Amino acid sequence: MKKLLFISGPAGIGKSTYCRNYINEHPEEKCKIISSDEIRRGLTGSYKEFLPGKDMNPIYKMMVDTANDYAAKEDDVTVMLDTTMLFDERRVYFLDNISGYDYKELGLLKLHDYSICLKRNHERIQEKWVPEEVIQSMVDGYEDPSKEVSARFDQVKTIYLD
Repeated sequence: MKKLLFISGPAGIGKSTYCRNYINEHPEEKCKIISSDEIRRGLTGSYKEFLPGKDMNPIYKMMVDTANDYAAKEDDVTVMLDTTMLFDERRVYFLDNISGYDYKELGLLKLHDYSICLKRNHERIQEKWVPEEVIQSMVDGYEDPSKEVSARFDQVKTIYLD
């Protein structure tokens, strides 16, 4: 089976840690992580650097291309998209542009107390620190998926990490 897992949440919530834990908990699955942070680092040479105008579209396109390549080349794979996807526009972009998967799941990573994001942010390597006002903006602007978008997934899970 080819599974595509959308791992969504604000910076510092633990998306990358969640992906690594998933791999450890599912050793029978051939897992691949496609991380927007790692792609951006590959393009710019740094976690702190952005493309001109902070344009994330080339990064998202590389994520899509990589996911489509895995679907075309692998018979049995679990691909995790590790990026914020805080609102439907971004979720739909990935849904519309990635194909070849038998199962699609949206994992909404949440906290009861989002101040934990700020603490976790500073537990990462310093180069990956995100300004606190950016994290707060992500938390404030986060939207649960609409019924229409939720219906496009095989499963939508809300996962509290605190």
